[in-house]
Amino acid sequence: MVGKRRIALALFFLLCAGCVTNYYTYSGSGIYQGRGGASKNVNGIDIWLVGTPPRRFQIIGYITDSRPGGPIPMAMRDSDLATEAKKNGGDGILLKAEQTDFLGTYSTGNATAVTNGGVTTAFGSGVSVPITRREGQYFVIKYVN
Repeated sequence: MVGKRRIALALFFLLCAGCVTNYYTYSGSGIYQGRGGASKNVNGIDIWLVGTPPRRFQIIGYITDSRPGGPIPMAMRDSDLATEAKKNGGDGILLKAEQTDFLGTYSTGNATAVTNGGVTTAFGSGVSVPITRREGQYFVIKYVN
């Protein structure tokens, strides 16, 4: 059991180590008038998943994010994006593009056979997990009065 815990812990750190969020300064942006859409607020940053904010804004930066598609790295994505936007003076994020890359599967299994009095009993189990990578591009925006 201890071996499985060590493997799970190593896998967790390996998956999280593959997360990369980069910020780039954006040049040449004018002021835009948004029309509305759907957003959520994470740590004080509006993340616009559909549409644009119903107010004036300016694009100040660009974020690229690449991470494993598993539940733990994905649970941290919005918080990582909000932290990066806030650190660089942004009020919100606009989703530009997102894709999921299928890399393969990880499969494991075990089987046991027991013979008792000439009768053999066998049982086993297995699991396959898809390995994916999520890539996203986002504009960092600043609201304009």
